[in-house]
Amino acid sequence: MENTFDLKIGDITIQNPIVLSAMAGVTDSKFAAANAKNAGIVILGAYNLDEASKTAGSEAAARGRTEFTVGDDVNGDVLIQIENEIDAVKAQMPETVPAISVRSATLEPLLKAAELIKSKNAIMELDIHCRQPEFTERGLGQALLKETQSLAETIQKIKETGVILSVKFRTNVVTPEMAAEFFDVAGADIIHADAMIEGKGADLEAIAEIRNATRKLVIANNSVDDFDAALDFFSSGADMVSVARAAADDPEFIPHLVKKITEYQQETGWYNAPKHVCKRGDNRGLAFCCPPVKYCSLLKKIESVGFTSEEFIQLKQNSVKGTPLEGGKDTCFGSLVWCCKGTKPCYYRDGSLSQLGIAPDEYMRMKKELSEKILNAIDEKKTAGTN
Repeated sequence: MENTFDLKIGDITIQNPIVLSAMAGVTDSKFAAANAKNAGIVILGAYNLDEASKTAGSEAAARGRTEFTVGDDVNGDVLIQIENEIDAVKAQMPETVPAISVRSATLEPLLKAAELIKSKNAIMELDIHCRQPEFTERGLGQALLKETQSLAETIQKIKETGVILSVKFRTNVVTPEMAAEFFDVAGADIIHADAMIEGKGADLEAIAEIRNATRKLVIANNSVDDFDAALDFFSSGADMVSVARAAADDPEFIPHLVKKITEYQQETGWYNAPKHVCKRGDNRGLAFCCPPVKYCSLLKKIESVGFTSEEFIQLKQNSVKGTPLEGGKDTCFGSLVWCCKGTKPCYYRDGSLSQLGIAPDEYMRMKKELSEKILNAIDEKKTAGTN
């Protein structure tokens, strides 16, 4: 399969950055096939795996929230249900990666589910997101964040099975940066953040904080109801965005997003290019910055990542030696390495690109490579600082 977006986790290739989010009692294989055609990932569930989670689901159902009893059929084995659902997705949506959201207050059911999901080349998502009292009172959902040592051990044990693991949490429950660092160190492969400001929509700054704290794959969730909302998350640092209610309201919404983001990637070369640092972009935005020759937000940013102005200048210049970004003598600072984002109009940059025979999308792909070198250097600084 063509990998337009270069999205891969372990041996799993993801065709595009649009995700169907788990919605209790809604997202099964039938719903995914009808409402998430050609999504990169579909997350089914969440499934209650043990007695504590099933009891919580039953109590929630007793007050009318019947959606929390997925997988609780006493006459059926939940693992068989999960296997059947994965098989159904693979049969009906062969290019889409299935993922399974799960809950359990005990470790053994999680490990059994992980082994099954791994064997089916799917993704497992640990629900650290549910806020229903029946679950949190039993230490499930977002209550897992209160016992971080136990949670870290659970993640580590799950990862020993070899399964690709996503963790979903709410950014208004814990500090986004600290949570991302915690999940990263614990060993999660994907950090799925419900970035919500209560009553105010999506928290873009939370995603930027997460992006600066981890190199793991980041999925952003909340209020993705049009393409511009998805782009806001992408430019804030998300690798993927997940959709919930908008997909339930319109079966064509996810296909529309997939089409739009694919066109955008083909046109720009970097679908989730960051905002400029002066617009509160994440660390990747350093690839677009001018030299630090005047007082601006760049000075604060390079100081925050541990560089002096001189070190930053040397880093960028050394990173593009022998590449086309070294050229561009007619640009503001005599090299494309100091030029801004391709979507921002600039006569000097575009003239130099034309003169050098560099297409705009290729320019942005080279800027992405530059950003990765900068992030590697930031990581090395961090590592040196902790030793």
